[in-house]
Amino acid sequence: MDTKLERKITQLRQQLVRLAEEKGSLSHEEVVRLSQHLDQYILMAQKSSKLKVCG
Repeated sequence: MDTKLERKITQLRQQLVRLAEEKGSLSHEEVVRLSQHLDQYILMAQKSSKLKVCG
C-alpha cells in the first residue's frame, strides 16, 4: 500500500476515535461523515492493492 495513503488512513482513524469520544456517539452526524470519508480512503487502498496483485 502507498505510504501516503497508509498515513492518511491512520490519521483519519485517529481523528474518528477522538471525534466519537468527544461526541459520545457513533451515530452523530459528524462521526458518520468522517467515517464515510475514511471508508473512501480504505476503498482506494484496497483497489490499489488488488491492482498490484493482479498486475
